[in-house]
Amino acid sequence: MKSLKFFKCLVLLLATAVSLIGYPKPATAATFNVTVVVCHPPCGYFPPYFAPSSVTIHPGDQVKWTWVTSGHSTTSGQPGMPNGIWDSGVRNSGATFTHTFNSEGTFPYYCSVHGEVGTVIVMSATPTPTPPPSDFNDDGNPDFVLYNASTRQTVIYYMNNNVRISSTYGPTVPGGWQVAAVGDFNRAGHPDYLLFNPATGQTVIYYMNNNILTASTYGPTLPGDWSVAGLGDFNRDGYPDFVLYNASTGSTVVWYMRNSVHLNSSTGPTIPGGWTLAGVADFNANQQPDYVLFNPTTHATVIWYMSNATHTSSTTGPSVAANYNLIGVADFDGNGRPDYLLYNPSTGQTAISYLNNSQLLGTADGPAVPAGWRLVAP
Repeated sequence: MKSLKFFKCLVLLLATAVSLIGYPKPATAATFNVTVVVCHPPCGYFPPYFAPSSVTIHPGDQVKWTWVTSGHSTTSGQPGMPNGIWDSGVRNSGATFTHTFNSEGTFPYYCSVHGEVGTVIVMSATPTPTPPPSDFNDDGNPDFVLYNASTRQTVIYYMNNNVRISSTYGPTVPGGWQVAAVGDFNRAGHPDYLLFNPATGQTVIYYMNNNILTASTYGPTLPGDWSVAGLGDFNRDGYPDFVLYNASTGSTVVWYMRNSVHLNSSTGPTIPGGWTLAGVADFNANQQPDYVLFNPTTHATVIWYMSNATHTSSTTGPSVAANYNLIGVADFDGNGRPDYLLYNPSTGQTAISYLNNSQLLGTADGPAVPAGWRLVAP
């Protein structure tokens, strides 16, 4: 069951809270929510009246505008030049307006009172090849994202395999939030930040162009005691899905996402005691994301091969060197198979274990992470 909750943010901001109970089958159409507000989540970042100001959907999907401030419209076309596809008229707080998009294309719209603009992009549902999930500078190599919990700054390390080529600052995260994962949520060809607020369970997507924050929107709110452990396209619709993990019970759930919208869910396998879910990637090249498990006591790893949210079989992966933890996976050497990213919390040193499925090919040192920073991605 899904429910909508309104949160106050200078005025009000829209967030979507979704239950873990009752998992319907994947839907063929979805409703995407746009809020008419005067601040940008989290508050204080840019002032568009439409949040998000751009949504990417599929033919047959709907966009639903909800007014939380008065005296605005959603009118198709450019400011002063309506094209007649839709027009809500000027509406006030609490009003809603829905339009269904049946054909592909880019549909601009604006507020007829103030001139603020938004865009609806309707694309084919056919998945398209995507770059590495953390390739910020479009060179085909996964990059590192570092986060400083004290200053809330982020830094991107541009990588070539295991070598740091250069680095740059990314956006600073508001207080109470943390960077949980990185993925291309709006299929713009650029990785985005997924932010998580552990106190409220809220998520926010920071849409990025390389290291620049271009826009942001709320994602679904997570239930208590759950966190996002990884991202992967489990239903093969071209959008990254959330893998939720409950550290107390070991339970996992796949939340099928389309951009910032939670469509539905499936129960995933339970992680055994003493193990953690360290990453999500396609190890056996069957176009399905798999789980990789890590035991921090024995340093053993196990790969769980998945079919959508179902655990089909397992194999032992290489053990991680003493003093190192397995903190992520990505294809650093470009052989089409994910590799292990290792981290030594005592020294800050990183290392990459190169894999072919579950077989260890070799290991190389990566760059060291400075004190006070932690590695978020890949």
